[in-house]
Amino acid sequence: MTIPFKVAIPLLILVPLVAWLVGIRKYDFMTPRVIPAHELRPDFASPLDQEVSALVKERQSPASPPEAPQLPKIEFGDLQVSPGLDEYRSHAELGAPALFDLAQRLQNAGHVQRAVLAYERVQDSSPAGSSIQEKSERALVNLKATLPMWNPDPAAAVPVQIHLDTARPPESLTGTITTLTELVVIGSGNQCQPTFHIRSSPVPSTPLPSLPVAVWMTVPGEDPEKPSLAVVTVTPRTDSELDGRLTHGLYRLLVRRITSVGNLTPPPPLLQGEDPENALINKVTRLAWKEILSTPFQSLVAGPPSEALADGAGSEAEPVGSETGNTSSRDEAAPENQEIDP
Repeated sequence: MTIPFKVAIPLLILVPLVAWLVGIRKYDFMTPRVIPAHELRPDFASPLDQEVSALVKERQSPASPPEAPQLPKIEFGDLQVSPGLDEYRSHAELGAPALFDLAQRLQNAGHVQRAVLAYERVQDSSPAGSSIQEKSERALVNLKATLPMWNPDPAAAVPVQIHLDTARPPESLTGTITTLTELVVIGSGNQCQPTFHIRSSPVPSTPLPSLPVAVWMTVPGEDPEKPSLAVVTVTPRTDSELDGRLTHGLYRLLVRRITSVGNLTPPPPLLQGEDPENALINKVTRLAWKEILSTPFQSLVAGPPSEALADGAGSEAEPVGSETGNTSSRDEAAPENQEIDP
């Protein structure tokens, strides 16, 4: 039996339409399905897929942070015995971080004097200009002001001669000499007493914007007339810069001596804007001063050789300062290897 054409055509349209309306009209066949993790069946994967999955999982897992190296713990030492300036020097081979940790522990325990010595060992043993050295310097600025002078007896201070050669009138240097004397006494812990000798040079025939000043120093055991270290010549642009320039020049002379002695890390050069007075007190340690005072440069095996001296053209040296600064009637000759202050 044949279905009439007029019946078959409506059925062909109505059957799919009813099936769509009743069955699948609300289903979304276009949006991809996100399969929940609990529905995955990794046990059905092939061995190769399992190996790749494990490798990816291992790569994606966070790596454990590397363990920080353990710092050697330096003991405080015998707290009942007064320490020396070279206290904790034997531990310098353990590194500046270990010494800095020791200094902080000593400071927290209230042993300020030993903490300052440990911070100074950081200055002596760490590379010049390192960040840990800067932290140590900041600690010294805060702690040194609370301590008495290392040498309480001024009569036991070692005399040091600081020589100034300039065409400036001697009275114009009085304030600068007072400042330098105070800085040297404080920085060395009263280990040395500076005596200043001014040698007057003739006024240059050609006018200069500012008269330069040559500075060098001698310690006991050195011949004042044969200094073998370079002279630092400073030329302040204005008279108000004289104190800072001469302080910086003296700092550079001390750095040269510490370098020549070779037992300690020399302080770093000063950057523009750094305070030279702070450098003399907190960058040059008291142990460095002791090494300078006990090691005349002429007695060193290593170091720059003595050079020929220029003929002295100035007048007799005029002592300024303590009474130990008497000089002979001979002119003091300055070395030729002069270092010019920029």
